[in-house]
Amino acid sequence: MIMPAIATRTYKIFQEDSSFRKLIKRMTQKISKISDPIKKAKYVHKKINEEIESQFKNQMVDKLVQCKKGCSACCHSQVAITESEAFLLAQKVDEGYGIDFERLQIQAMAGNSAKEFFKLSYEERACVFLNDSNQCSIYEDRPSVCRTNYVLSDPVNCEIRDGESPSVQLLNTFSADSWVYSYFKLGNNNGALAFLLQRVLKEKDNKIRFPLSKEL
Repeated sequence: MIMPAIATRTYKIFQEDSSFRKLIKRMTQKISKISDPIKKAKYVHKKINEEIESQFKNQMVDKLVQCKKGCSACCHSQVAITESEAFLLAQKVDEGYGIDFERLQIQAMAGNSAKEFFKLSYEERACVFLNDSNQCSIYEDRPSVCRTNYVLSDPVNCEIRDGESPSVQLLNTFSADSWVYSYFKLGNNNGALAFLLQRVLKEKDNKIRFPLSKEL
C-alpha cells in the first residue's frame, strides 16, 4: 500500500494518542460509506479544503505562506493518488482538459518507483496537468496530496532538479493530513499519478472499444 510521506509522518507523530486513533477511525468510516469513486474523491477534497481554509483564517499563516499562483516547483515531484482520484482525473481528461500524453507515457514508465521517476529530467517530471503558464489546469480537482503542500520558506527552494529532497519549511497541516491518511488507508490500489492515471485511461478506452456483450 502506497502512503503519502507527509500524511504518514503526521500519523506517526500522533499514533500513540487514543483520541487521534479514534479520529482516524471515524474518518475512514465516513469515507468508506461512499461507493462512487468520483463522489468519494470530491468528498475528501472538500474536507481537506475545509481544514486548510480554517488555518488560513490565521493572519500569520496567510502572511507567511509563500506559495502563489504560477509557482509550480512542487509540480515536478512524484505525486501519490488513490484509485478514486485516478477516476476523477480521467474524467477531467474525458471532459477535454488537455494533458501531455507523451509526458504521461514517460512518467508512467517509472511505475511507482520514486527512484526511477527522479532519473527523469526536471522538464519531463512536470505534472501532465501543468499548462504552459505553469498553472494547474484542474486546480479545483487536484489530488489530495497537492492540497496540503504549503511552504513558509522561499518557493525557489522547492525545486528538485537533482533528485534530492529540498530543504524547505512546510506549514503543518495535521488536521488535513488526517483526512489524507484515512483516505489512502482505505485504498489497496494507490499509486503514482501518471502510472495510475494511464492505467485507468487504458481500461476506460478498452471498455469503449470492446464493450461487454449483453448476451451472455
